[in-house]
Amino acid sequence: PLLRIRGGGNVVSSIGGALPHLPGSKKRQGVGKLVLGIDQGTESIRACVFDAATGSVVGMSAQPYVTSFPKPGYAEQSPQDWWNSLAVAVRGAIDATGDEREHVLDRIVAMCVDSTSCTVVALDSHNEPLRPALLWMDQRASEKTKLMMERAKGDEEAMEFLQVNCGGQGPVSAEWMLPKSLWLKEEEPDTWSKAETVCEAQDYLNLKLTGKLCSSSCN
Repeated sequence: PLLRIRGGGNVVSSIGGALPHLPGSKKRQGVGKLVLGIDQGTESIRACVFDAATGSVVGMSAQPYVTSFPKPGYAEQSPQDWWNSLAVAVRGAIDATGDEREHVLDRIVAMCVDSTSCTVVALDSHNEPLRPALLWMDQRASEKTKLMMERAKGDEEAMEFLQVNCGGQGPVSAEWMLPKSLWLKEEEPDTWSKAETVCEAQDYLNLKLTGKLCSSSCN
């Protein structure tokens, strides 16, 4: 899910462009179409180049990033670290093909991104992160899950959002976006007042890659 807190506005963001060519020795030149997959996980981001016809891996690389634990039950990461690590991992995967970098780029016909869920990012009106992301394993919103169930009782429209677990009877997981968003609203009102959008890690990476703010139905 992706939560727009305030109205539209134009997307202002750093958009990933062509990867620069690094000089080096002459490499072989492969043929055929390629696809690039990016997997943003808990401890690292992985990039993999596949042969589009066979599904075979032709290049793969991973780049780690740091998780901070400021309090018991808290787990945070820097969205900028994801973006930096994505760039390193993609370049590494392309170089691992053993082909000329520019030639590989010319053959990539599709790209996809997946991530852990639900890792929550609060963005300002310029789509810049307001604070470290709340990682999926972060449990600070556990008390908010109980509050959500209490507030939803007797409200048919609200209960529709809780049908995923036990027909709306709960429990609600602190991993979900809504409890985490409620925690931000009630425990960090300054962050909430500045937030234009609350989104998932995957949405943030797609925004950085494309300049478009959208949500994946798969998350």
